[in-house]
This record gives sequence, structure tokens and C-alpha cells, in this order.
Amino acid sequence: MKKLLLVPLTAAAFVLAACSTEKPGTPSAAPSSPSQGGESTAPTTATGGADPASIDPCSLLGVTDLASYGTFKAPVPQNDAGARGCEFTKEAETAADAVSLGVDIRDKQGIDSVSDGGNGKTTGNVNGRKAVLVPKPPSGCLMALEIGASARADIVVVASDPEKSCGMAEKIADIVEPKLPKG
Repeated sequence: MKKLLLVPLTAAAFVLAACSTEKPGTPSAAPSSPSQGGESTAPTTATGGADPASIDPCSLLGVTDLASYGTFKAPVPQNDAGARGCEFTKEAETAADAVSLGVDIRDKQGIDSVSDGGNGKTTGNVNGRKAVLVPKPPSGCLMALEIGASARADIVVVASDPEKSCGMAEKIADIVEPKLPKG
């Protein structure tokens, strides 16, 4: 099962970001569970009905939400490529263990504008919300979640393994989606 999300990261992240395989089907979310232990920088309630421009991307995900993937540094706010974003970097001892991910809000780009990175894209939904999953070669993956006809949240994951990147993007979408406004 794949979910699509486009999260602009640094140029280096896009160079590294891509899932090498695409599985046919419709993405759908698995039930999400609350974070275990520690404090999260992400709120526990949805932003219901809020204007996408008022969403703080760093409020959608916390380091404790990522604990099952290792220890992540505090999020870094970013404004890049037409999106307001928040980048997380895993504290890793080796390059093979490194992970970089971002959550971006695109106020003026809907999921229809998500482009195919050359490896196809899969459309579907996450908890009933329209979504697009796009592998980004050589080792990244993008999941885009619709906020409205002309706005979306992007999740981009770059890891050493493209399948790992897409799997993480799907699971992170399950965490982020309930915190997005319903439109």
C-alpha cells in the first residue's frame, strides 16, 4: 500500500529521494496509534476547518512520533520551493542509517499538480482524504495529502532504501492526516 506526498526538501534530498518500485492499487491509511512516551512537539488535536495558510507544518509531527525510526533532531522550519515546511533529520552513525524527512504545506498547489518523478504515481486516500504517492529516485518518496482543491500537505522521506522511504511516508501520513483541516 502506498500513499503519495510531495514535500520539498533541500536539493540534495530530492537528488536522493525516490522509490524504485510502484505497486498498483489504492493507498489507504492504517489506523494510527498515539505516540508512546516522551513529549511531542505536535498537537494532539486536528486543526479542523482552518485556513491552510494558518497551519504550522512543525505542529503536524513531533520527534516522539518518529521514535520507532530512531532518534531525530528537533525540527527545523523552512520555506522552500513555494512551501512552508519543517525538516527532521535522524541522528545516524552511518550513511546507511541516515533519514531525512520533511512536512510541507503548499497553500497554492493541490494534489492534481503533483508530478510523476519518472517512476509513476499512485492515487488513493488516507483516512478518506485524497492522496498521491510518488517514488523519487534513487531513495526517496513523496506523499501528498489534499487540504483543499488548491492546497496540500507534502511528506517527503529520504532514506538509504526506497522501499523504506515509501513505507515511512505512508506511516507518517497516518500521523499527519488527522491534524489537517477538513475541507
